[in-house]
Amino acid sequence: MLSNKQKDILKTIDNKIFDMFDKEHTGHDYYHIKRVVDLTARLMPSNDPELYLALLIAYCHDVFDDKLNPSDDIPSDFKVLFKRWNIELGDLEDRVISGVQEIGYKGGFGVKDKSYAASFVSDADLLDAMGAVGIARTFYYAGSKGQHFHDPNLTFEMPDSLESYRQLNRNPIDHFNEKLLLLKDWIVSDKGKIEAEKRHKVLLDFYDNFIDEVK
Repeated sequence: MLSNKQKDILKTIDNKIFDMFDKEHTGHDYYHIKRVVDLTARLMPSNDPELYLALLIAYCHDVFDDKLNPSDDIPSDFKVLFKRWNIELGDLEDRVISGVQEIGYKGGFGVKDKSYAASFVSDADLLDAMGAVGIARTFYYAGSKGQHFHDPNLTFEMPDSLESYRQLNRNPIDHFNEKLLLLKDWIVSDKGKIEAEKRHKVLLDFYDNFIDEVK
């Protein structure tokens, strides 16, 4: 169970994250982060001693995302940020920063073997890229970047590096093949696997129908 002090720190961070991401319009907004936080709490036992650490990682996982706010020195930038926010994490600070850097699919080139707390956050983050929400976020992100809704003349290429994953010109539906339909196998927690099966089916049904309808 979380202590009152831990709850107060999480509430302070929640407010700071809201201020930072309220105007974000690519599907990585405050409410995505809050879903990841809430999913993390649901995936872990409520009495897990690492729950507080996991929730800290969940709140901070997109702060220096390379798509949104790239950093050349994530550890240093986080330390400056926590100081500015007047957040004292003590011995957990380095573990939070390290855990955050383990989060992210990154075209399949992200960190696969994660620390215990980060593994739950990763499951929650990946689950939010699956199912109905994942579908909506895929097309919302594409629109925010001015990409085509669907151009039949664009051919799909599987990215062979993080750089090509970030830069390839593709249809939003191709994101299913390069990421969304592969996420089920990245989920490691027992509860996460059950939820992933359900959301994976939603993805498959949508993909098949979409391909059929744009023929």
